[in-house]
Amino acid sequence: MQTNLLLIEDDHALAALTAEFLRVEGYQVTVAHRGDAAAPLVRKLQPALVILDVMLPDMNGYDVCRQIRNDYAGLILMLTALDENTDQLTGFAAGADDYVVKPVDPQVLLARLRALLRRHPQRPSQRNLLQYGSMTIDLAAQRVTLDGAVLPFSTAEFELLSVFARHPGVPLGRELLLQNLRGLEYDGLNRSIDMRVSRLRKKLQTLQCPVAIQTITAQGYLFAISDHVDAV
Repeated sequence: MQTNLLLIEDDHALAALTAEFLRVEGYQVTVAHRGDAAAPLVRKLQPALVILDVMLPDMNGYDVCRQIRNDYAGLILMLTALDENTDQLTGFAAGADDYVVKPVDPQVLLARLRALLRRHPQRPSQRNLLQYGSMTIDLAAQRVTLDGAVLPFSTAEFELLSVFARHPGVPLGRELLLQNLRGLEYDGLNRSIDMRVSRLRKKLQTLQCPVAIQTITAQGYLFAISDHVDAV
């Protein structure tokens, strides 16, 4: 059975060449040229992997990524001509699994998507569950359990926790967290995120969860797993 891919690229010529290359390699590829077409196609096709360009004419790839992450647990590989760490971190915070800078050699793109599919061979629905030792985060049900017992996280706390949990080991700055949670730009003064992070950090400690949120100087906050716990 062919692996189904969804390619969202506004450059028609490039999209056609990329799709044909991937089809020759044995993949089934659906192409869209607009960001607003992504969500309905993802719901309909449930592709194993979405290749998503950042620079789209109607809505940028980061917004598309955040939108489809609401009900899609499959893989997202972002493509962009922007080669800055902040751009890549924005992609990861939005829910991307990997990030490739354009122009990219087709063989390199193929190697990256094969690596992603190899690391995550499970069905997309299974990727709704994040496991950290005895702690399970169910993204679809918005529920956290520890040793099978449901933990009392509010909706706001779960939203913040899920952003961190999807990107363990990646420092996330205030601006990225604020944009991801509220869709707002960080003005350098807003400290609401700091308060939310502080409350979530204390709750994780109080509940004796096997994870923690660390402060990384000049970078932001990082979701860390205890040394003796392996993430699944």
